[in-house]
Amino acid sequence: MIDKIVEILKEKDFKLVEDNLSRFKEADHFSLVYLLRNIIIEKWVHTPFDIPFPLAREMWKTETIDIVEENTKILKELSESAIAEINKAKINDFLWNVKNDFMFAIKAVDAYKKHIESTDIFINNFMAINRLIFISRTINSKGITQDVRKQLIKKVLDEHNSTDYIEVSYLLNTALEEKVDTEYLLQYTEKIISSFDDRSYDYLLIGELCDLLEKFYCEKNGWKKEKCITNPQLIKIRRRKIQSLLMMANSFTSSNPVEILRKVKYLKDAVKILKTINGTELERKELLMEIEGLEKKSISVMPVIKIEHDHTETVRLLRQQLEVLDKEESLCYFLSFIPFPEKKRLEESIKNSEGFASSLFSVGIIGKDGKPIAKSQPIKTANNEFDKEAFQARLEQKAAKTINCFSQIVIGNTLNYIQSHFTIEENDIRKIVEGSVFVPSDRQESYIKGIMAGVSGDFMTALYILVPQAENSLRELAKMCGEPVYNINEEGIEELKTIHAILNLDGIKEKLDEDFLLSLKTVFCSKFGLNIRNNIAHGLFSDEQFQSYEALYTWWFILKMCYMFCGELRIKNRIKVNKKLEKFFGKEKNI
Repeated sequence: MIDKIVEILKEKDFKLVEDNLSRFKEADHFSLVYLLRNIIIEKWVHTPFDIPFPLAREMWKTETIDIVEENTKILKELSESAIAEINKAKINDFLWNVKNDFMFAIKAVDAYKKHIESTDIFINNFMAINRLIFISRTINSKGITQDVRKQLIKKVLDEHNSTDYIEVSYLLNTALEEKVDTEYLLQYTEKIISSFDDRSYDYLLIGELCDLLEKFYCEKNGWKKEKCITNPQLIKIRRRKIQSLLMMANSFTSSNPVEILRKVKYLKDAVKILKTINGTELERKELLMEIEGLEKKSISVMPVIKIEHDHTETVRLLRQQLEVLDKEESLCYFLSFIPFPEKKRLEESIKNSEGFASSLFSVGIIGKDGKPIAKSQPIKTANNEFDKEAFQARLEQKAAKTINCFSQIVIGNTLNYIQSHFTIEENDIRKIVEGSVFVPSDRQESYIKGIMAGVSGDFMTALYILVPQAENSLRELAKMCGEPVYNINEEGIEELKTIHAILNLDGIKEKLDEDFLLSLKTVFCSKFGLNIRNNIAHGLFSDEQFQSYEALYTWWFILKMCYMFCGELRIKNRIKVNKKLEKFFGKEKNI
């Protein structure tokens, strides 16, 4: 078996290795081969600080001590065989990660170096150079000094020969940290930027490259990076970034609210950069007037729920309170002071409003196509008592109506105010996400990307990213509450519990506030509520539904959950908001 795997691992192209390993027929060693595949295919290491082999490390943790020892022995034997250096490096790197033995680190960095020196396959080199830098720094390698790393970085950059520059932009940042020759980096980056057509609106990449180029010029000439610049070279760089943003904005011509809000985001980003260039007041004024018109248009096309009561005074008071808060405090108000539907109040409302006739009939939910998708029993039994399951269904249905109303009146108006007065930047969201114990450390970038999509009004992208991640976070929360998140089926295979089952675990019900728990069920998994998890997982939402107040609420709800578990950041900001609102109301009162 070992000899067959050695033959496969002599190939340095990870795709070919993966294909050959996937056809490996040794049933007794299936788990080892699967583990090995996940080690060899690792390539998503964009910076020296990215932690590799996430799936392989998780698999390793679940194995018994005997299997771990056996797998360690086999992996060591493979790494000492005549296989490709990149595969040898990855195996030793993985063993260092799971065994914390520096001998594996030394072997890994040596193999990565040999691989880079002998190959020109960029995607393998990109993984190798990042791991070589991290490991050699960590173990303070005497053989891999900073000078050696600099030469290897330049070799990898010089061998790049495609039009995909995303990995290159990451490596250029690393090159700057490693103090690679600034003139070399400057010329290299200018060459890439000049390869983009003036009509290109790949604004993320162009913007990143422009930022790097500015850093290189400042490093070379000893310039300080100033907020307002007059230097012609720096103005030229920032103008290039603005050009790509405006082209991106102008590509959205639809009256669809998603596209309108995306356009607004790009225009605001352009205004933000223009503020750093002297003499751009007129340009900014014209863009701000365009933004104002677009924001009004986006509100006018969003579906409105008919509400019996006049909430004008509520909205007026809301805006008055927000006016005394700065950006961070406004976000705190948005995420901490807006409550969930109150379970007890809804229960009382149901009990008080249930007449004799209505209590005899079941509750039904009709889907968008007119087909029934959920139905409960009558809320009252023959003994005139409340049926527990039917009552819960009515409770979740009423909570969903409250959520829709609340989303339009409070959440929508608060978000509109914040967006019209401040620019929510990625760093604002990153501070929340990275400080939240609700977000696993290996999922932070997914949360940031999803939340920022919602900030720009793209709830389609936001929910497709955030809903599955929130489900995973709830499972992690269940583990913290001491609850198992797996079921064992008849074949002995462990299967994940559904989100509905997770929320009904005793540990979850004991630890979570009842209002929060009701909202979780209503939003994610109740057929009588929003049922977002099912709708997203099975593609049941239409384009139009992603622009509903249900979609807005779900995005806000997930962001609020992140903020709820922020600890010190949340407490500090709540204290600041409370003090300002006490002055607003003119009395000592904790709002």
